[in-house]
Amino acid sequence: MEVERLPLDRISSLPPNIIQHILTLMPMRDAFRTSVLSQSWRDHCLNIPKLTFDDALFQGSSYKTVSIKCKLLHVVYPILLLHQGAILEFSLSLFGLESCREIDQIILHLSRNATLKEFTLRVGSGDEHKLLSAFFKLQQLTVLKLENCAFQPPVSFKGFSRLVTLSIDSVSINVEVFLRFLSNCPLLKHLTLFFARSVMPEKLPAFLVHLKHLRIPGRYSFEREIALLCAYVLVTINSSTMETILMEMPHCPGKAMPAGIDFDKYQNHPCIILHRLRVITITNFLNIKKEMDFVKFIVARSPMLKEVHIVVNKRVDIHDEVKMLKELLRYPRASVRAEIRFERP
Repeated sequence: MEVERLPLDRISSLPPNIIQHILTLMPMRDAFRTSVLSQSWRDHCLNIPKLTFDDALFQGSSYKTVSIKCKLLHVVYPILLLHQGAILEFSLSLFGLESCREIDQIILHLSRNATLKEFTLRVGSGDEHKLLSAFFKLQQLTVLKLENCAFQPPVSFKGFSRLVTLSIDSVSINVEVFLRFLSNCPLLKHLTLFFARSVMPEKLPAFLVHLKHLRIPGRYSFEREIALLCAYVLVTINSSTMETILMEMPHCPGKAMPAGIDFDKYQNHPCIILHRLRVITITNFLNIKKEMDFVKFIVARSPMLKEVHIVVNKRVDIHDEVKMLKELLRYPRASVRAEIRFERP
């Protein structure tokens, strides 16, 4: 009896949607290398729904040492212009990327794509990039990550109603615009906030009823009090849904308390219970009363809390660290399972 031999190339015979999924799991550089295999694979490459342009794409290639503008003109542009299928995810994050007209052209091209769900733009150098008005037409977005951009939407902008994940780092935005924007993101679950050119408002919309994960990055120029205020405000508004908090405290010592900021109204509010909070992590922790009070506030109001992870600043000596730990262990905890861990960087 003759045994039937299976073809050596089983992948090429897979359904197109499965091949597309496989390609999205690969680094984009490797995915596009498959285009040399055959015309069929070339067609698959022109339909990849996930496009990621980062430094890894150019490692070891002739484009590694060329200017950012050349990379945009000779790599990003051709791929976008030749792309035939729907683009679901797009990311542009290159070291040294500066604000330029080429970014506007890319956004304009993407705005014609009604299927885009995830968008990342990190402008790492120079002046902030003012987002083109066409950007605000990306109404299908569920994930948005911006760095060093100016967020100035047109008056007609109603927000991104499907947004689930939002990360804004060094984004210039008016406080009123920010509040109005968040009010139109009712599905938001993951929020990363760092304002370099704005002040965190003391009140946030009560519409963020789904917010579960909060991350507050730190920078040298960011006041520690503002970081704490941001955390107080957000856990207060979202006390029934918040599950994880990650605070990366700034490296600079606390500055003078800005006028009008009152922490007592959060600490002494009897109705605030963090029903679902399980993990809180604070890095670069100093022996400052306001920071200790915030941790006490969390452990006293979180009945489901499992882990309090604190990474102390290297300037904190071992005696102060032991003193802080003893003080927190003596403080009443809403959860008997809450484990408090101190760690050094």
